[in-house]
Amino acid sequence: MDAHQISAARLILQGLVGPPPSSPTGSDLSPAGAVVEHLGCVQAQALGGALVSVALRLGPDVTAGVAAVRAAIDAGEIVRSWTQRGTIHLTTSKDIGWILGLTGARTMKSTAKRREYFGITDAMLETAAELATSAIRARGPLTREELLESFAPIGAGDSYGHARYLITSLALQNIIVQAPMIEGKDDMKYVLPADWAPTPTHLDAEAADHEWMRRFVTSHGPVTLDDATRWSGLPKTRMRTAIQAGIDAGEIVSTEIDGIDYVHAPDLEDRLSEWEEAAHETMLLPGFDEIILGYKDRSVTLDPANEKLVVPGGNGMFKNTVVTGTRARATWKRSPRKTGPRVLVDTFPGETVDPKTIEAVSRTHPAFV
Repeated sequence: MDAHQISAARLILQGLVGPPPSSPTGSDLSPAGAVVEHLGCVQAQALGGALVSVALRLGPDVTAGVAAVRAAIDAGEIVRSWTQRGTIHLTTSKDIGWILGLTGARTMKSTAKRREYFGITDAMLETAAELATSAIRARGPLTREELLESFAPIGAGDSYGHARYLITSLALQNIIVQAPMIEGKDDMKYVLPADWAPTPTHLDAEAADHEWMRRFVTSHGPVTLDDATRWSGLPKTRMRTAIQAGIDAGEIVSTEIDGIDYVHAPDLEDRLSEWEEAAHETMLLPGFDEIILGYKDRSVTLDPANEKLVVPGGNGMFKNTVVTGTRARATWKRSPRKTGPRVLVDTFPGETVDPKTIEAVSRTHPAFV
């Protein structure tokens, strides 16, 4: 494998090319649940885009698209919470506990000054947890507004910042989690993890580090240690140890490409041989898709010269990308017009894309059906 094949390899391992991912633990999950479990966590700041990202990995035989992903959420397989880097992701309900066991306390510590700024004390959080638990058990899943109403006895959650850090703090402690979907909206309610996922997976810290890195490497590889550290938000020494444990167990393999150390799934070379040609086809990806967001170094897929065109102002809001020939070559959005092209494209300087191919892709794309 050479550096020019890394992007194709990642598209294949992530499930954007070839057969849809299966459960890495042999769990009896729906296809959508298996995709999320395979990826470990799916960036879900823009929930509608996250649903499309999962749907794109369901394979050509799954016609339900986004509806299948929403159904997996409503069935209790997939939840949404602030799993890593202080950002919100989809993961499986059975795994949210041990993932937050790795990251929750670290994020709580890093956001302590923000809670202090908004006047959120430990005593307030403890009371809010009791109020939220009582309200959800009495009324069932609550919308954000209904959850905030439950905090009225302590006068909490009135301003945006106060509400945000109150809710995220309870989520980081795994007291509440987002699920199920709100009908007709790209939004979710809040539930109690213990009630929503009565049989969670329990892993100690060492086993959890190992499992998380196994999933990240086998779903995102080839990756570097820096990619793993950035994705997880955990210390490099711990991630190095976890990756080495995966290598020692034969679950992942290491390789050097152009003088850089990478790790990936053991069967990657065989899958690349079978699916590399298909990885060159045109894809319309949501802005926060893992193929762009899941790496510290995105240069094999997105030229650094074009990053500002995908993330204008560097403000963390990612535009949708057109990936063709394994490279991001344009951004796209749905046309608001009822006639004419369905997709509006802004091509990067020096790049070319085929408008007819893009229109053809849109006809069966989950964001359009």
